[in-house]
Amino acid sequence: MNERIESFLQALPDALSQLAHHDERLYVEFYAEETQYARLTQAKVNQSGGIHQESLTLTLAVGQSLLSLTMEGDLPDSDALKAMVETLRKDLPHVPEDPWCHLDTCPRRETTGSTYEFEGFAALVNTYCDAAHHQDLVGILLSGPQIYAVCSSVGHCLIHRGGSTIADLSVFDKDHNAVKRVRKDPQTQDAVADIQAMAQSLKTMARPAITLQPGTYRAWLSPEAIAELLGTVSWYGFSIEAIRSGGSPLWMLYQQEQALSPQIYLSENRQSAAAPMFTAEGFLLPSEVPLICDGKAQESLRSPRSAREFGTSVNSSSGYPESLSMREGSLHDLEVLRSIHTGLYIGRVWYSNISDPKSCRVTAMTRYDCFWVENGELQGPLSPARMDSSLYRLLGEDLEALGARVAILPETHSYGQRGWGSTQVPGVLTSVTITL
Repeated sequence: MNERIESFLQALPDALSQLAHHDERLYVEFYAEETQYARLTQAKVNQSGGIHQESLTLTLAVGQSLLSLTMEGDLPDSDALKAMVETLRKDLPHVPEDPWCHLDTCPRRETTGSTYEFEGFAALVNTYCDAAHHQDLVGILLSGPQIYAVCSSVGHCLIHRGGSTIADLSVFDKDHNAVKRVRKDPQTQDAVADIQAMAQSLKTMARPAITLQPGTYRAWLSPEAIAELLGTVSWYGFSIEAIRSGGSPLWMLYQQEQALSPQIYLSENRQSAAAPMFTAEGFLLPSEVPLICDGKAQESLRSPRSAREFGTSVNSSSGYPESLSMREGSLHDLEVLRSIHTGLYIGRVWYSNISDPKSCRVTAMTRYDCFWVENGELQGPLSPARMDSSLYRLLGEDLEALGARVAILPETHSYGQRGWGSTQVPGVLTSVTITL
C-alpha cells in the first residue's frame, strides 16, 4: 500500500499546480488504511475481516471562497482529478466568501512517522481467546498501517505514516459485572497477563455490592477515569474561541482566578502520541503545546480558522486536543490501595458531562471496576454512583499524589476511519464528591 500511495502523493503537487489557474489554489487531503479486525464474544472470534480504504478530498479556493469534493475508492488518475477540478470550478462562483478561510501558502515538504507492520495479529487474537478460556471475553482488536497526507498546488507535500494494534476488550461474569482494558500495541505475552488481571478483578466484582451514601470520599481515579473527565472538559476547555468568549469551563483558570495543583503539567503532545504534525490546510503543528504548567494556564489551542479570527498563530488542527499528555508523579501502582487506606478505587466512569461550567464541575457515573477500599484492601464493588466534583478540587486543593505510571490510552474511534493519537495520563489520588 505505502509505495503505491507515496508515489502518487509525491507527484500530486505538480499535478495540482498544472490544473490550477493563476488565481486558484488546490488542496488535497488524503487518508488510507489497511486494517485487520476481529470481534470477540465468549472468548471466540465471531467476526473477522479486513478493511482497505482510501479517500481524497479536493478543495478549490479563490480568494476567501472555497469548495470541496470527496472521492473514495481507487486513486484518481489525471483525468479524474481534472474532472473534479472542473466540477468545483463551475460551482465555486455561487459560494459566498468565508471570512475565516485560512490556507497555508508556504510550500512545505515533510514526511513524519513510520510504516506500521505487525505480522502477529492472528497469534495475538488466539492468545487472548485461549487465555480467557471459558470466560465471556468480548470486544474488538484492530491492527494495520495508516497514511494521512496534505498536498497542494502551492507546493505542499506533507505525509504522515503510522498505525497500531489496539485491543479494546472486556470480561463479563454471569451477573453482568465487567472489567474492561484498552491496550495499544500489546504483545502475545501481554495478552495472558491482561486476562489474568481482569479475571482477578472480576472475582472481587462478584462480592456483594456496596452502596455509597452522599458525601466526600478519598479516592484513586485511574488513568482511564481521569482521561474520561479531561476529555469532557476538553471539548470547549482549551480552544481560544471558548476562552475568549467566556464559554470555556476553564475560563477562570485562564483568567488566573483559579489554579490547579503545582504538580499538574498538561500538554497537547502530538509527537509522543504519533499524531499527524500538520493540518488539512497545510500548516505545520508544534510537537508539544503546554496547556497547564505548575497548575497554571498557559497556551490555548488555535485552529487555522480561529487563528485567522483572533490574529494569532496556528497550533492545533481543530482546537480540541487529540493527544493530551500529563506528567507522572511518584505513587506506584503497588502503593495505591495502601495510600487510599479507606475510600474509593474508581477504575472507569461514563456519562460524564459538565454540571457547572463556571466552577468547572464535572459529573459522571462509576462503571466497571470501581471498588470500596478499607484498610488498603478491596472490599467489594460499588453500586452505580454519581460523582460531581470541580476539577479545581480534583486536580487542585484535594490532589494528594499523581501515579508514577503514565498509561497510554489509544484513540479507539473507528467509525468511518480509524482515529489518530492517544491520551497519556497517570492516575490521581484525590477526593471526590458522591451525590447519589
